[in-house]
Amino acid sequence: MATGRELPIDERASAFQMAETIFADDVQVVSASYSGDRDSSGIYTNGDSVMPGVAPGNTGVILSTGDADDITQSNGDPNRSSSTSTNTWGQNGNPDFNAAAGAYTYDASYLDVDIIPQGDVLTFQFVFLSEEFPEYQTGIYQDFVGIWINGELVPLSIGDGDVDPNNLNAQSNANLYVDNTGDDYNTEMDGFTVTMSVTIPVNAGEVNSIRIGIADVNDSNYDSSVMIAAGSGTTAIVAMADSAQVAPNENATFDVTSNDIGTGAITITHINGIAVSVGDSVTLTTGQVITLNADGTLTATADADEETVNFTYTVQDATGGTSTGFVTLASVPCFVAGSVIDTSHGPRLVESLKPGDLIRTKDHGLQPLRWIGTRTIAAEGDMAPIEIAANTFGPHMRLQVSPMHRILVRDGRAALMFGENEVLIAAKYLLDGQYVRRIEGGEVTYVHLLFDAHEIVFSNGLPSESFLPGPMIASLFEREVLAEICTLFPELDPETGEGYGPAARRILTGSEARALTGVAA
Repeated sequence: MATGRELPIDERASAFQMAETIFADDVQVVSASYSGDRDSSGIYTNGDSVMPGVAPGNTGVILSTGDADDITQSNGDPNRSSSTSTNTWGQNGNPDFNAAAGAYTYDASYLDVDIIPQGDVLTFQFVFLSEEFPEYQTGIYQDFVGIWINGELVPLSIGDGDVDPNNLNAQSNANLYVDNTGDDYNTEMDGFTVTMSVTIPVNAGEVNSIRIGIADVNDSNYDSSVMIAAGSGTTAIVAMADSAQVAPNENATFDVTSNDIGTGAITITHINGIAVSVGDSVTLTTGQVITLNADGTLTATADADEETVNFTYTVQDATGGTSTGFVTLASVPCFVAGSVIDTSHGPRLVESLKPGDLIRTKDHGLQPLRWIGTRTIAAEGDMAPIEIAANTFGPHMRLQVSPMHRILVRDGRAALMFGENEVLIAAKYLLDGQYVRRIEGGEVTYVHLLFDAHEIVFSNGLPSESFLPGPMIASLFEREVLAEICTLFPELDPETGEGYGPAARRILTGSEARALTGVAA
């Protein structure tokens, strides 16, 4: 158990001082204002020594829904209460926070800053801490961190895009969550995240407006805080989000630094917050082992589970600047055996199809099936199938698909929000516990259908996607299967998924799907 020690926090720091603390020299702070209780914000120091394993940097800014000082105790047990709460004079009912959280918010504490960045992609590093863990991580009390750029909400690149207990906990994105109910760390909060980041498109050389803050959701009880590392607000070094795919009990090697922004050589220094050198491996909470190779690539060694997980990596460039990015090890969207597909000969079971069969598509009429693949796994956890009740999205029968399988959703609001009437949404982002549910138990056989192009096909009457080759498909299939696919599609790069063609419709992120449907993903 850790021993309590108070984190020094200057709660009288001005908004401009806090902004200048967050942003590096390549980002000019033009103006700044703070909204919230005077005791809910400040500049902290000595984070590395006082809160090791918690603070995102030695110095930084803290914003809280309660008293910022309550993040630590001065001595003894560092986590004395599971319900630390301070009902502050922070803003209630802020429209931006209400809309982003999908509920009424309380005790908001936020910075509004006008900046002029030198580059066109901005990042900063932060940690989210909350007393809502673990009791309310699946409930309605989802204390929420919001980041807006020029009036637009900025999502995380993982999970449903939200910075809240529902998206970041021991069951969902477990590699990004640290439990503190055993008082292992010097913070009064019952749980917190590893150091995370956001990447934000900005207008280089122009004034951009950014809002960063936190609010209680649905009540003013149980405090939460966000700690932002000093100098991490930069466009000079940015670790961009990456995705890769690895099959159960297999290895996959991938380069996460090739798309990163920095000066000179970019070197990986940490995997999921743990310092590494060449040859070192880190075992994730979810069981995968991530190894840093001599050429700067990473190798993921999977366990027997088929699942989609996330982890972080930190890089340093030649100037000494650092940045943290996300990696998603993704699973492949597919149909469930027993689904009925519309073909030239009428409805047929998906598992009975074979290459050459003519399948009815929404956009291009009858199209020949080029390849079909299957995999049988345990229907457990994140890989259990999603069942969609009959007539949920128009006239169709009950259907089961994999969590990442994207459903075609038609909604007039999509045209207003995204410029298209029809969009594709992964089934897991449509879960509502009633009409769209996860079905666990036994085994499930998933079936992949591949065409000359990404198509919308009809399964049990519901339009949804065919298989869309993505990054690192080489890690998903046995060599013989991959060779077959590459023979059929010689332009396809099995390491990147490039050369196949675009998606049939716009693919929504989790936060975009939530904004459109109102479903709490």
